[in-house]
Amino acid sequence: MLKDRIRAREPLVGTFLKTPHYGVVEALGGTGLDFVILDGEHAGFGLAQMDACVLAARAVGLPCLARITSGTPADILRVLDLGADGIFVPHVMTGEQAAAIAKAAHYGAGGRGYAASNRAGNFGRVPMKQHLQNAKNVIVVAQIEDPEGVDNASAIAAVDGIDACFVGVADLAVAYEVYDLKADKVQAAIDTVVSACADKAMSVSSFAPDMTGVKALTDRGVTMVAVGSEHKAMQDWFSKAAVDAAMGRA
Repeated sequence: MLKDRIRAREPLVGTFLKTPHYGVVEALGGTGLDFVILDGEHAGFGLAQMDACVLAARAVGLPCLARITSGTPADILRVLDLGADGIFVPHVMTGEQAAAIAKAAHYGAGGRGYAASNRAGNFGRVPMKQHLQNAKNVIVVAQIEDPEGVDNASAIAAVDGIDACFVGVADLAVAYEVYDLKADKVQAAIDTVVSACADKAMSVSSFAPDMTGVKALTDRGVTMVAVGSEHKAMQDWFSKAAVDAAMGRA
């Protein structure tokens, strides 16, 4: 189960999905990826497309996380009811915010609204007690992508119900006004979050533009690497340089 692997800090590799179509998810199911992240924040996913992609991920046995636009209870509820294995929540900046997100993602007083008449509950066929038990396997990843979030990384990592922290290097590069993912401030932020999470035995996730960047991150303690996207893979595979080389063009 993906949650167990994340909590064990097993090295994992996934990718962001930008194309809101179930066929792409189905094709990725035959690869070596450990998970896919449906990018509901920066791609054109409506609820119907998210629904179809979650169904496809389940059909091919590919763990599926949904990156949502915000950490509101309504946004969290919708994708978890669809049967997503978990959520990526952008711009988590404080421990209090992280605690509210974790509460909204789990059942209990003041938390996630209960329903089992959906895919998550096998459309009513799962008894309440079992559905509540199953829901404990929901994965919650807090995206730390603001200077304030880096400063509060220890408090965020201490929140029960948060399974991993994702270092958003692109947003941090913009926030620090360095505009370079390799800039010292951005790299220092990765180290800060890795250290804060290590103190809590929590997984750290981050982004690599392509597979060549994975080992450098895992060597630093990042255990859950999101590599590029299917857009990036297509652009690299069919780049002008690749096509010219295949055709023997100068």
